[in-house]
Amino acid sequence: MTKMLVKINGQLEGFELNFQHDFKSKGITVLYGPNGSGKSTIISAIAGFTNNLDITVKLDDIVIDGKKTLPPHKRPFGTMFQDPILFEHLNVNENLNFALSRSKLKFKHKITKENLIENLALNKLLKRYPSNLSGGEKLRIALARTLLTQPEYLLLDEPMSDIDIRYKAKLLFFLKKINRQFKIPILYVSHSIEEISQIADQIILIDNGKKIEYGSTENILNSDKFQRLIGKFEASSIIEGAVSSINEPLNVTVLNINGQELIVPGRPGIKDEIVRVRIRSRDVIVSKLKINFPVIENELIGKILNIETEKKTAYSELIISLNKMKKNSTLQILRARMTTFNLKKLKLYKNDKIFIYISTVSIDRQAYQY
Repeated sequence: MTKMLVKINGQLEGFELNFQHDFKSKGITVLYGPNGSGKSTIISAIAGFTNNLDITVKLDDIVIDGKKTLPPHKRPFGTMFQDPILFEHLNVNENLNFALSRSKLKFKHKITKENLIENLALNKLLKRYPSNLSGGEKLRIALARTLLTQPEYLLLDEPMSDIDIRYKAKLLFFLKKINRQFKIPILYVSHSIEEISQIADQIILIDNGKKIEYGSTENILNSDKFQRLIGKFEASSIIEGAVSSINEPLNVTVLNINGQELIVPGRPGIKDEIVRVRIRSRDVIVSKLKINFPVIENELIGKILNIETEKKTAYSELIISLNKMKKNSTLQILRARMTTFNLKKLKLYKNDKIFIYISTVSIDRQAYQY
């Protein structure tokens, strides 16, 4: 497992950056926060492109930044920023070959050029020059070139910003595959909740240059601090389930959520694979009474753990635990947003058993693998 200790302190425009984190995960860590909170500066500092701050970076037992500072090109990182930089005088194939020549592993390449060409669909682009490429094509080539340097740690600053939705799903799956297969930890910056809900193993919340919370994806995306950062309109829950069946003619998948069934659109995974689903709080309907003739596909059962009524707004939010109908299953939390008027009308209270209705069409499928 690759460990990375990062400490960054200093003055930025409008606030002071005071960030410290011990990256122990071998998985994918997402850095999330509002615009201008210091996320890109942290990536730049780790990579060695920022030197006007007090920076300490230690990878395993090697000090990269501190009393002894390594220049960016000698650091064991693969860094990719939002705006890809390619050599304009070289075609795509030559850009990739340049990366090979700068590889950290001179004699044994873990990630091959052929593998990247196939997985990133670069075959038809190899003879073209950067001036004749779209923004999305440049990003794919920049990602391939970054991976060909065989980094020990991958730093990605909003790498999917210019990728269309359908291809983004394939790239997210590919990054997860790279992370698992080659054991390359990834630090990933993104503003897309759909992206991070699919790719992240852990999330660091940052605001005004400070780490405000850190934890697993499920815990952070369901936390109050995250809900406050994104705003109540986009408040949501992440739940996990195993693929139990796929209806290919109708293109829907049934997930097993702690013994309960949830129908989702498309094919988020293969049989028995664990997948994540993001459900917006405003798309959840609750009732103390079972609806015998449902017009909505999904019915789950849960219990109200807490009710949060907002001051000076028309809304309340229910924190619901989903019933465990399968032994040894983990607690899963769902949020439901409704008007306080409806809350009173339905006479809902803490500890009430409730039925939960979710329309399949409301479940986001942006980052599905298939």
